[in-house]
Amino acid sequence: MRASLLAAAASAALVRVAFAQDDAAADVSSSQYWHERYHGLLSMAAYSDDPTTTCAQTFTQEALLQSFPDSTALPWTFVRYWGPTEHGGEGFTVVIPEMDKVVMVFKGMYGWESNFNTSTVNVGEALAIGDRCANCTAHAAATAAYLELKTATNDWDLEAAYVQSTGAQWSITGHGYGGMVAQVASLDLGWRGLAHWTHNHGAARVFNAPAAELLNSLYGGEAGQRVVANDDPVPTYIPESENYTMALQGFHVYGDGTNATYGYNFDVCESTTDERCLGTVGGPITDHLSYYTPITKCGNPYYFSNETIENEWLEQAQATFEATATSTFVPPTTTGTPASTAASSAETTATDATATDAAQTAGDGAGTLAAADAGATGTANADNGAAALALTKVGAAVAGLVGAVALLA
Repeated sequence: MRASLLAAAASAALVRVAFAQDDAAADVSSSQYWHERYHGLLSMAAYSDDPTTTCAQTFTQEALLQSFPDSTALPWTFVRYWGPTEHGGEGFTVVIPEMDKVVMVFKGMYGWESNFNTSTVNVGEALAIGDRCANCTAHAAATAAYLELKTATNDWDLEAAYVQSTGAQWSITGHGYGGMVAQVASLDLGWRGLAHWTHNHGAARVFNAPAAELLNSLYGGEAGQRVVANDDPVPTYIPESENYTMALQGFHVYGDGTNATYGYNFDVCESTTDERCLGTVGGPITDHLSYYTPITKCGNPYYFSNETIENEWLEQAQATFEATATSTFVPPTTTGTPASTAASSAETTATDATATDAAQTAGDGAGTLAAADAGATGTANADNGAAALALTKVGAAVAGLVGAVALLA
């Protein structure tokens, strides 16, 4: 089956369409917002049972031809689902020529903040980055989820095949916990010179300062963004500390959808300490459930927030979670450490050792990709060079990081 899909990808008759890049004088509101918004719509569609049907009224042939009149490509080519894995890794991949992207979309998971503590793992070792990231650490469960998916997808072999056959660029997005896993994916695939765009939505902190600095060097400006909608509280769930800091350019969208031009206002935050892009302690959880469109939707005809849809999803997700688990998480009421994080801190050292051992002992699962012929439209670190294109084997088995996962049906 994989061989036939790879052959189909290699012979795909999609025509590459150029993404309209900004120049020095470009109006950020007419390009950056458009580009990021599409990633946000996809991150909400990840919660749909059928993203292809859900997104059919947004990514249309008419919309493609309005932007690229000479295109003969299909507006949407679904590549595959992946997951769910033991540590909550799940999502799908799609080719969208209007974006000139092959997009990996990481789905979030209700209850992740209870299932997983804030233990860390040496992500430089887990991803075989080497001395450039010798002191890099990341959220242990998010790292485990990514490694599980990397093994399950044969190191993203179909995604690489579609990038090569279409000439499109590799992009990564995700929401909530999926946005955390997406950042680990972005570090791995960006370091190897494969992915050039990354956008996460409503995600908590993932990396320590050295890992965040490396990620920032791989995705400059709008090529790498962490997005917060209104007063989303989830980005505050893992507070700033020696082990955790924000990464990427901040992008805050806010409003009620009545802005006549784009539906929302937005701010760009170049500093990782700019409070506009850090989330809001104690903010309404419904602000986490709408990024340009309600959760489970994909834009047209459901643009902006819809509390009925969001509350229905929240009630179902909560009931599914509580059928098998009990929440131990207490959201922070200040910028300090939330109760569940404090309770887990005593376990951190032991869990760190387990996570590191699991990452180091993983050995023979990942195949080798052919080098991707993708233009680096993001700002890449000069150190990324030829060595970044060398594909490394990553482990097939990741075990024993943190507690059990209650996955949504």
